[in-house]
Amino acid sequence: MYLEQIDVEDFRSIANASVHLNRELTVLVGENSSGKSNFIEAIRLLTDPLDGRRTRYLSREDLFRRPEAAMVTLRASYSGSTEDLAPYHHAIPLGTANATFTLTYTPPPPTVVRGRTDWIAGNGADPSDPTPKARERIRHVYLPALRDAVRDLGSSTATGVQMIIESLIAEADRTPPLNGQLNNRDQLLAHAHEHFRHIQNHKLLDDAARRVAEPLAQLTRGAYEQNTGLGFEAATIQSLARSLRVRMADSGLDPRDIADSGMGYANLLYIAHVLTQLNAAAEADLTLLLVEEPEAHLHPPLQTLLMDYLREAASNSRTGAPSGDWRGHIQVVVTSHAPSLAASTHVTDLVVLQRRLRRTPARRDGPAEQQQQTERRPAGDTTPPAGSIKPEGEWAKYETAAATVAQMNLDTQHIHKLNRYLDATRSSLLFSPRVILVEGIADALILPAAAKRLFPAGSLERARFLGTVLVPIDGVDFDPYVSVLLTEVNGARAAQRVAVITDGDQQNAVQKADDEPAFDRTGAPRIAALTTLISGLGATGHANVFHSTTTLEPELLGAGNTDAIWVAWSKQQPRAWTTIKTAIDAITAIEDRKKAFAKSMSDKELRKGDFAQDFLEAAGPAWNVPGYMQDALRWVTAEINQ
Repeated sequence: MYLEQIDVEDFRSIANASVHLNRELTVLVGENSSGKSNFIEAIRLLTDPLDGRRTRYLSREDLFRRPEAAMVTLRASYSGSTEDLAPYHHAIPLGTANATFTLTYTPPPPTVVRGRTDWIAGNGADPSDPTPKARERIRHVYLPALRDAVRDLGSSTATGVQMIIESLIAEADRTPPLNGQLNNRDQLLAHAHEHFRHIQNHKLLDDAARRVAEPLAQLTRGAYEQNTGLGFEAATIQSLARSLRVRMADSGLDPRDIADSGMGYANLLYIAHVLTQLNAAAEADLTLLLVEEPEAHLHPPLQTLLMDYLREAASNSRTGAPSGDWRGHIQVVVTSHAPSLAASTHVTDLVVLQRRLRRTPARRDGPAEQQQQTERRPAGDTTPPAGSIKPEGEWAKYETAAATVAQMNLDTQHIHKLNRYLDATRSSLLFSPRVILVEGIADALILPAAAKRLFPAGSLERARFLGTVLVPIDGVDFDPYVSVLLTEVNGARAAQRVAVITDGDQQNAVQKADDEPAFDRTGAPRIAALTTLISGLGATGHANVFHSTTTLEPELLGAGNTDAIWVAWSKQQPRAWTTIKTAIDAITAIEDRKKAFAKSMSDKELRKGDFAQDFLEAAGPAWNVPGYMQDALRWVTAEINQ
């Protein structure tokens, strides 16, 4: 069993958006204020905490700020086998396979304190949830961002250790003890009592008890004389657990207090501790582990290990037999700002959230749902919807949009390529609405310098460029990146403005990997194919292809940067460069000069990355940016108004 989809309407930054979740692990990524935490909050409201101590309730402030917003609507759709969903049969609409629960909240008018909360099972044919106890079988554990692992382990250790010990006792007691033997619980408590008694008999403790007993006897001898002693409370599993503390150290060393360990390892210990509790208790059909920013305090290799661990824990929870009346399944939902963490998981586990300029689409369920909302209001309530009493200046300017990669129906080869290529640098393309895709490292080195040359310090364009993600793809196969950024899902795309900068070279070469068809690297057909792909995705207003007539270095030469170009060449060929320069300078037509320069550079096998570095060093702050590069930079930094 797992939470397959969550639909959110008029909640915090979300006017109307849906997220499809994977059975084991889903990672919500995006820029700040894109709505990641708000989806986590929605799941917390739709499910009960595992320990039963709810701390999150809906309030008036949760209503999205738009004139037509009258109530918050949160909907959870659960998928699973027939056996998994048996306790929720009342929530499965006829003709469907998923159990659905909807939570609505109508804020109170200004003079009233409490709003109205309603639960609906299934398609809402019944105006309320007839079996609310079933929802208690679905739980969550929430790990907030910037948690204090040392403090949390200290405050939660007793309960967690007790749960683990009780689980181990239950497992061991499945084998009845031999005649005359104690069961496992009594064996442990007898062992503890014996050691406590031995400690109590120590001479220093006995002397301490006498020190207290002497004045007590003096004070009470005129009435009923009293005596005293020191001893431990009666041993129980709970009292033993309260006395224990989780400790940790490097392998091979004696464990020490976790306060002496690094914060990163303490956080990993805390997450491992929580997962152990979940497996030990398993007192739910489904427990959603909600982890905000697990990368906090972790360096990139530990982030990768953590994601593998979380996925494996969720997977393992589905392999064993159900524990008593519970299915015991675990599903993990993570929010992250870290490109390296996003890169350590499968691309189809990612959901990209974006801030978008607010649109005003029709409500998801249309007039019928609006009528249903009206009917659920108390009889005679003629007060305007809560949202309508706000001044016009308080309406939200932005809203959250969600693009679920798993729902993009990407080509299998594209998925394979993205999984191979989304390393720590390239995965940052999922964290900004503005993206520039370039062929290689030379372009990636030149473009930031070009933006500084083109846009004055403090300008809006300079600021927008700094907020743009620049992605060198190490080749010319832009299709997978364009597809994942521009495929529309539920009205949302992963990016809003994508500039592809490529060469218009005429090198008739073919690149081919073992698991993919030949890819034509010829300039003009490739550029035409890219344009066709963008058009086919319905993203013409969201993407543009900018290209040179040759390659980057000849274009820098053609733009009038002759001196810096030849200084850069001389760094790699201190002797032969003058002969090449003389031959190139003898060509009159600029396009012919550029083509000859490109051929010579290829023949001499100059290192493009080094050439770009040397060029920028020689050029200094004053150099000419090629026209196609200027066009790309101006376009990608323009106002986004779609």
